Amino acid sequence: MKEGSVVANIATDLSLDVKTLNQRKMRLDIIANKKYLEVNKETGELYIVEKIDREYMCLAKSSCYLKLEVILENPLRIFNIEVEIVDMNDNAPQFRRDAIHLDISEATPKGERFSLSNAVDSDVGSNSVKTYHLSESEHFNIEVQTGRDGSKSAELILTKSLDREQQAVHNLILTAVDGGTPARSGTASIIVHVSDMNDNTPTFDKTNYSIKIMENSPIGSLVVHLNATDLDEGSNSDITYSYSLYTSEKTQETFNLNPSSGEITVKGMLNYEDFRIYDMEVIATDKGVNSLSGQCTVNILVEDMNDNHPEISIKSFQSPVNENIELDTVIAVVSVSDKDSGDNGVVDLHIPDNMPFKLRESSDNYYELVVSEPLDRERVPEYDITFTVTDRGSPPLSDNETMTLELLDVNDNVPQFPQSFYTIRVEENNAPGALLSSPTAFDPDLHENQYLVYFILEREIANTSMSMLFSINPENGNLYALKTFDYEIEKEFLFHIEARDSGSPPLSSNVTVHIIIVDQNDNAPVIVSPWRAHGSVVEEKIPRSTDKGSLVSKVIALDTDSVHNSRITYQFLQVTDATLFSLDQYNGEIRTMRMFSYRDPRHQRLVVVAKDNGQPALSATVTIMLSTVETAVKAYSDMTEVPLEYDIFSDLNLYLVIGLGSVSFLLLITILVTIVIKCQKLKPIKAAPPCRNSVISEGNSSIADSTLVSNDAYWYSMFLAETRKGKMVVRQPVPKGSRYIVSSLPRGTGLTDTSGSAASTLQVWKRYVFVFLFLSAIMHTVSPVTHYSVPEEMEEGSVVANLAIDLGLDVKTLNNRKMRVDLVGNKKYIDINKDTGELFMQERIDREVLCALKTTTCFLRLDATIENPIRMFNIEVEITDINDNAPHFRRGTMHLDISESSPVGERFSLNNAADPDVGTNSVNNYHLSSSEHFSIEIQTGRDGTKFADLILKKALDREHQAVHNLILTAVDGGVPTRTGTASIIVRVLDVNDNAPSFDKVKYIIDVMENSPIGSLVIQLKATDLDEGSNSDIMYSYSLYTSERTQQVFNLNPDNGEIRVKEMINYEDFKLYEMEVIASDKGPNSLTGQSKMTIQVTDMNDNHPEISIKSFQSPIKENIELDTVIAVVSVSDKDSGDNGVVDLHIPDNMPFKLRESSDNYYELVVSEPLDRERVPEYDITFTVTDRGSPPLSDNETMTLELLDVNDNVPQFPQSFYTIRVEENNAPGALLSSPTAFDPDLHENQYLVYFILEREIANTSMSMLFSINPENGNLYALKTFDYEIEKEFLFHIEARDSGSPPLSSNVTVHIIIVDQNDNAPVIVSPWRAHGSVVEEKIPRSTDKGSLVSKVIALDTDSVHNSRITYQFLQVTDATLFSLDQYNGEIRTMRMFSYRDPRHQRLVVVAKDNGQPALSATVTIKLSTVETAVKAYSDMTEVPLEYDIFSDLNLYLVIGLGSVSFLLLITILVTIVIKCQTPKPNKAAPPCRNSVISEGNSSIADSTLVSNDAYWYSMFLAETRKGKMVVRQPVPKGSRYIVSSLPRGTGLTDTSGSAASTLQVWETHLFNICYTCFLLNILQGH
Repeated sequence: MKEGSVVANIATDLSLDVKTLNQRKMRLDIIANKKYLEVNKETGELYIVEKIDREYMCLAKSSCYLKLEVILENPLRIFNIEVEIVDMNDNAPQFRRDAIHLDISEATPKGERFSLSNAVDSDVGSNSVKTYHLSESEHFNIEVQTGRDGSKSAELILTKSLDREQQAVHNLILTAVDGGTPARSGTASIIVHVSDMNDNTPTFDKTNYSIKIMENSPIGSLVVHLNATDLDEGSNSDITYSYSLYTSEKTQETFNLNPSSGEITVKGMLNYEDFRIYDMEVIATDKGVNSLSGQCTVNILVEDMNDNHPEISIKSFQSPVNENIELDTVIAVVSVSDKDSGDNGVVDLHIPDNMPFKLRESSDNYYELVVSEPLDRERVPEYDITFTVTDRGSPPLSDNETMTLELLDVNDNVPQFPQSFYTIRVEENNAPGALLSSPTAFDPDLHENQYLVYFILEREIANTSMSMLFSINPENGNLYALKTFDYEIEKEFLFHIEARDSGSPPLSSNVTVHIIIVDQNDNAPVIVSPWRAHGSVVEEKIPRSTDKGSLVSKVIALDTDSVHNSRITYQFLQVTDATLFSLDQYNGEIRTMRMFSYRDPRHQRLVVVAKDNGQPALSATVTIMLSTVETAVKAYSDMTEVPLEYDIFSDLNLYLVIGLGSVSFLLLITILVTIVIKCQKLKPIKAAPPCRNSVISEGNSSIADSTLVSNDAYWYSMFLAETRKGKMVVRQPVPKGSRYIVSSLPRGTGLTDTSGSAASTLQVWKRYVFVFLFLSAIMHTVSPVTHYSVPEEMEEGSVVANLAIDLGLDVKTLNNRKMRVDLVGNKKYIDINKDTGELFMQERIDREVLCALKTTTCFLRLDATIENPIRMFNIEVEITDINDNAPHFRRGTMHLDISESSPVGERFSLNNAADPDVGTNSVNNYHLSSSEHFSIEIQTGRDGTKFADLILKKALDREHQAVHNLILTAVDGGVPTRTGTASIIVRVLDVNDNAPSFDKVKYIIDVMENSPIGSLVIQLKATDLDEGSNSDIMYSYSLYTSERTQQVFNLNPDNGEIRVKEMINYEDFKLYEMEVIASDKGPNSLTGQSKMTIQVTDMNDNHPEISIKSFQSPIKENIELDTVIAVVSVSDKDSGDNGVVDLHIPDNMPFKLRESSDNYYELVVSEPLDRERVPEYDITFTVTDRGSPPLSDNETMTLELLDVNDNVPQFPQSFYTIRVEENNAPGALLSSPTAFDPDLHENQYLVYFILEREIANTSMSMLFSINPENGNLYALKTFDYEIEKEFLFHIEARDSGSPPLSSNVTVHIIIVDQNDNAPVIVSPWRAHGSVVEEKIPRSTDKGSLVSKVIALDTDSVHNSRITYQFLQVTDATLFSLDQYNGEIRTMRMFSYRDPRHQRLVVVAKDNGQPALSATVTIKLSTVETAVKAYSDMTEVPLEYDIFSDLNLYLVIGLGSVSFLLLITILVTIVIKCQTPKPNKAAPPCRNSVISEGNSSIADSTLVSNDAYWYSMFLAETRKGKMVVRQPVPKGSRYIVSSLPRGTGLTDTSGSAASTLQVWETHLFNICYTCFLLNILQGH
């Protein structure tokens, strides 16, 4: 109906007065989600507010009602109304899916029925679905069925057989029509997919394939891609490819057939020489349940190619050979071969062209390698000879073999120096034994031919042999100097060095050596002018009136070094006055730079140093003492120039001069004593005991590493050096100019003489033996091939044949001619007995291992070689087969899967047995164990192999017997025969020939309503005797099951579980019926069905409901008792006890329920209400039914109470005490005495008043003010504690209710004192200003009262407490001030130093916060008597006397000299307290030597027999430096010590000399400083 349409007039039907409907607050409550109807209060008509859809509101119910309640108040009345909604045909039938898909096998018989999804119509009764129509089709029709609930459904019936290959899909239209007027309809598409049946066999593109392929095609290369097609689809058209039994095992090992794609690829290496044709038969089988197959034949022709590389065999190779080998000598014999034939088997052998060798063919495929050019080991020590063999195929193939030929050395090269002339520069003063150079020669030969010995060719210069001056290491050529050279005596030397190898015969060469002595700066300059008669000080005199630029003196020095080192420069080292004299650095002239003055001292000291130009520079010094000579006039002038301050000489100056002189004298004595101590000679140092390399020698003996000692008649030379083989030692007295012998010793043997040198050389040569020379020509060529035949598995040691007799060889010469047998293979099965010439079995031969391929012939190839002359024989031994292997199957068990629907006579391929033997010894027959279902048939392949076909002779039934076990036996044709067996396990494949069946035909189940969704109702179980997919069952509803039932219950299609899908309501449906179909998943699926009845058991599943029909809120808190506040109705959809309900509210509330009518209750007030105690009530109405278990529901309503003015304002305190500090600001907030009223709104709003009261004729409102809204209390004036100290009054709080209520409180105001008055000084009295002047005797004693300060404060006791302290005081040590009483007293007596006037500033502070203060200034004057004044005058301290400049200078001088004396004494003490290091030859080391007499033992040190000698030697060692510096009398001992590196040259006295030189410099500086101080004193 449309919106606004009138349903009925409720006022008329209920006999109500239309005019009172508004007053009685008539309203309509609908028990539904939407408010479809409303009542017009003016007319009383019930009209449509929103359009009603019956299908939405009542779903599929046959009857549909809308329940209403009409409520009126004053008095309260409730009317129940039901409005029935009548159905109309406003919905068309519709299918749940627009398209229905069916899969039907093409093998389905006619008359088969298929369930279709039924249409749904929301209308009921005659307006729902009535019938179905199907579009025209020659294969299908429908039949309409009626369910138990009256619903209509359709079944699709097959009227004609289907053929998938002709039509794979059928499209139909199903139309559903309802029974309404006019009729409505809905359509759905039916798409029938025809499922395939395996009824077509695979077919190849060709029945016979012929393919050509090159031999040695890469493994994996494609041969042919076979393609077979099947008209079926799915698994029925999926094809697998396999070899048939007619395909030989060799063919299957050579070619791989991909079972999925049909590609045939190369699996093993193809060899034209082994097999040229491969025949195979390929079967294409589909994957259908009853598989079908097709076959084709493939012929593969192998084309020949040059695929065998030529081979090289080195028969003989001579290495190493002498480098002087003769030309045309045979070095090697090489044989070449190629397994190919024709041009592919013709080979050529060659070696690189750039080699001194050539190949010479000796016989067929045998070559000799001969020397074609002279060989030189020094140029090429070895040859890598690569033999390359190449065949003549297309493309040609090649191989190579590299042999290394080593050359033995011959002594054919003389030693060679890298230079023809050596110029060696040697600095003079070199260390004896110093290495000068290493003129090493090189010999390209090896071993002894390479080992060189060096000699100095004797030559005398000024009757001195070169061997006396120089020494050479005979092993490495290191040249050493045997003495120290002096450039001023010897400037150069010229001699020859010879290098000789150790070959036989030895070869040698020499080189010229030029030694040039290089000058060093070793001579210091010598001062020749001015002449020094005694010592180094020259005294000269010069007139004091000498003019500027006058020549004073000239210094001349000479140097005997070379020109560069002898260039001398002059400079002052010390000068008394640098501004008085100048020195020319080149000519040494000393001139005056200015004239003398009276201040210049009479004596001038000049120290001049003369330095040469060497590195480092050497120098000599001269000291010139100049004295100035004056005339009488000059002397008088000087006397007149004496400054005035020297005239007056006080006693203080005298004492200072005496002190200065004494200290200077002590300083001078200390310096002289220090010099005397340091100049004393040290005790001679004891020689350190010799260390590991130290040697003590007496007489003429000398033993040391690299030590040379000279005397007149003979000289000894001893040299020890590490070599690669040992040590080289020379130790023999040799006359001057004669030769000496060098011998080689092994390492670690120590020193030996030269007596064993010849024997050692002979032993070296005995170690080398010449290798035999190969024959220059071969006498005979290689013999033809010799054939033998032996059976396999012969025992070891069995004789094959007598090769010596067969080849016509002399047995006695076999050993001498080194006869040997080389086997062309991995193992040496056969060897020859050189004593008898017989070939015998060395290892058992297995023909199947030796010739893996099943070839009819098997050969073992041998090469027999003899020498002197060389002959080679080719031997072939044929290995014949014996029946030593039984047939065996590749798999011990064969598994066959055969369908139970396979027809009788079907053939099945079996794996054939393999036998490594050949011919008649291979497989000959097969036998099958007894079976009623199977037999075999023997087949023969094209290559003669035997295999068997399994034939089905009786139909199979899987349900009767699922597995058949058979034994297949293979028998060979040998004597005796051998057999092999294999198990055949035939698994019978299932065919879908059994329909599923349920445990029961009908099931009755009880289920509780409101069972949880997903809860299990029942699990159906259907079984199928088939297996695999034929026994996999799928469950589904039949068409007889209503859609409502399918919506409520869910059927799991996999396990048959029926579970609750939607909520079950007993009140809606009490019974559900369904039919379940079980279908297997076979290709032609079979089905079984079962019926089921589900009975719903009622339960208390509906909660009671509460409806608040009327509720009055808010209400006043003073409402009368028994007043009705609310009207509540309750209901329950259940029936019986489940529908009986009880209503109650909480017990602790001032309300109660009163039942007014059936299921209607009134809520009334049972106790007085108080809003201030409980402002609102949450009233919970709880309704409970009487079911089991009982269900309940509740509804909570909030009742608010309106306020009534029934509470007076309340202050939190009954008495307020407020403290206010004096001097407050007018208007300052004092406090907030706020009251509280628990009422609300106007009843809560308070107003504050001060109740009037007069104090001293002053009203409180003049002193204080209160805020009437919040009660804040303010002061209207500034209070003074000294005038007013407290106030007392009342404050009233009044609310705004009607009538108003009020209360009051007492307020006590206390004024608090502040520190607002500063102290006032009342004593001492001040007449004019703030300064008080007082007098006090200067003789006042300690502790006497000087004055007393008194101050007053008008504040309260705490703030008026006063303390005193000094703010300023002239002398803080003179006066004290008592902080509490203000008394000023003296702390001591006055002294003459205290000033006569004292100023005291005293501050008086109170105790307030902050503190206030007052100050007073007291000016004290001291009064003295005449006697005291005179005493004060005599007490003037001495330090105020005048201190002259002369005293100052004398004090400075005395202090400086005293300081210098102290420093000098301290330095002397430090020097003497130093513990000198024990100088024990610094300490003994590897290079320390002690020598006596004529012996000389030192590292590279030469000593001559002079009376006295000075030696200073400095040489680098591994540890440091070698130093000898000491005059030694003839025949006495001398000491050589080793010093650490970098210490420089020192004598044996240790570090004292160097330390003394340093302190001499320091003392000179001190003396110079004293001299300057004396000058300063003069000023």
